[in-house]
Amino acid sequence: MQLSRLYTNLDEVFAPIHFNAGAASKRLNVVFAEVTRKKTKDGDSHNLGKTTLIEVLDFLLLKDITSTDHFLERHRERFGDFVFYLEVALHGGGYATVRRPVIEPTKISLLRSKVTVADARSIDAADWDHWDITLTAAREALDAYFDLTVIPAPFDYRTGVSYFLRTQDDYRDYFQIQKFMSGKDRAWKPYLSAVLGLDHEAITTKYELEDEMAEKALLRANRLSEIDPKNRDRGELATRIEIARDEIDEIDEQLDQFNFHEVEVQLNKRVVEEVEQKLSALAGELYDLDVDIAQLEQSLAAGIKFDLARIKEIFEDSRVLFSDSLSRSYEELVDFNRKLTKERNRALKDRSKELQQKRDVLLAEHQRQSNERQRLLAIVQQADTFRKYKALQKDQSERRALLTFLENELARLDVVGDLDRQLRDLRNKRDTATTAIEKSLNRDVPIKNSVTRLFNRYVKEVLGINGEFIVGQNTSGNVDFEIRTKDRGGDDTSQDKGHSYHRLLAALFDLAVLKALEEHPFYHFVYHDGILEGLDNRVKVRLLKLVRDTISGGHIQYILSVIDTDLPRDIETQQQIPFAKTEVVLVLNDRGDEGRLFKTKPF
Repeated sequence: MQLSRLYTNLDEVFAPIHFNAGAASKRLNVVFAEVTRKKTKDGDSHNLGKTTLIEVLDFLLLKDITSTDHFLERHRERFGDFVFYLEVALHGGGYATVRRPVIEPTKISLLRSKVTVADARSIDAADWDHWDITLTAAREALDAYFDLTVIPAPFDYRTGVSYFLRTQDDYRDYFQIQKFMSGKDRAWKPYLSAVLGLDHEAITTKYELEDEMAEKALLRANRLSEIDPKNRDRGELATRIEIARDEIDEIDEQLDQFNFHEVEVQLNKRVVEEVEQKLSALAGELYDLDVDIAQLEQSLAAGIKFDLARIKEIFEDSRVLFSDSLSRSYEELVDFNRKLTKERNRALKDRSKELQQKRDVLLAEHQRQSNERQRLLAIVQQADTFRKYKALQKDQSERRALLTFLENELARLDVVGDLDRQLRDLRNKRDTATTAIEKSLNRDVPIKNSVTRLFNRYVKEVLGINGEFIVGQNTSGNVDFEIRTKDRGGDDTSQDKGHSYHRLLAALFDLAVLKALEEHPFYHFVYHDGILEGLDNRVKVRLLKLVRDTISGGHIQYILSVIDTDLPRDIETQQQIPFAKTEVVLVLNDRGDEGRLFKTKPF
């Protein structure tokens, strides 16, 4: 898959671009910008269209620009008359032409041909294979045309397009290009793993299982928070429920027989064992809180007791000089202590408020338990049999309400238990996926091995150091990708930290992937925007030699944009080394509107 021809229905505004593709791809494709007004205030070498060309190509490779910041969407009223055409050379032979208008960007037309089509603008709608089809349908058809079998389902050709249309923003990370920056690792790691021949399904499955586990864990935490901490032991809770049921049945039987003896015994026992114990514990907590609150109030009442005037008097009485500098030191110390005390007092007040709120809660609970003790004792001491019966019936109703509450707690606890079982099952599946990933990484994978060797070879040729492409597992068991640079002695270098060299290493990685897959149905082109910017002259020379050597077989198409000031120079004469005319596919300049990609005013 290589880019063959890009044109529009308005040649006078956008001149056709003929790329070196197919057999001609052994030549570079240079987008060359001439900057003539280097010293003028209105000169701008970065507004000519080098990067805009990538956006146009992405548009014709069917990027969805709806609700995006794409310039064609942002300036639709200005470019509404444009209809773009892109011809692509296919790996299996033949060509595919994409037609896409700006005014209706979701109506796509496709044409497949055995030979290159000189001008698809003159072809009738009926002769196109697909005319004005939806964006989704067009992507599916184009995916079938490209037939990039290196990329397995569920990935399509769109997933990796941005790796080979690298704008300046796509060099920030070697592997996580701009369109994946806002997403998580799962948005790109399975895809890159698939390209390298690793077990991408296990990697995807592990991410999906971790997502599901996170959802289940959150749900479990929410359900558990609905259960009283005293009721979270299922065995104990089930026992309390059975005892409560038995007591209710027993009391019902005694009430039916008007036999209150056992009931009164139970009530007395309840007063002693439950209510009195709770009241005692609450009284102890209230006492401790009152002590703490009193201590806090004492601390707040204490201030800074430092009298500078008195200190001066002591010095004078002792006939010792109290210098201005010493006075300032004391004043600074007092000021520091004053600030420290202010912060301390703020913290003490917050703590006092917190303890007071806790005391209010405990006091209310103490009152409630006291009322409960009075109510139970009143039942026992009631002399009127009928009234006692009614009071005991009411108490029995409260028992039943408590039983219902405990049964509901048990039901909620069972939901938590079910979620625990689901989480255990998900953890087992995740562990299986983790093992599969480990096995995949330990296997001999030809494509990954080839990329590893080629990348190191390219880095060594261009930078004179070793470049390590490392694929491993991180502490979470997920696949991880890393690039390191080492000197000939094996020690780490910092060359990959600089922006220019970081960009260069990303480009060399792209080149290594393309070379490793040059015989496979895959992308066979790459566009590197501004790749020579900021590089040492010798590195530029070596990089261009490497690229020309790599594409010499005619399987890889290399497109780069460059400003004339970034041209490499002859090492001896320091004269700029121009690109051959056959390598330059587009010339831009800053001499006016005619020099831009779109021969109009800047936008």
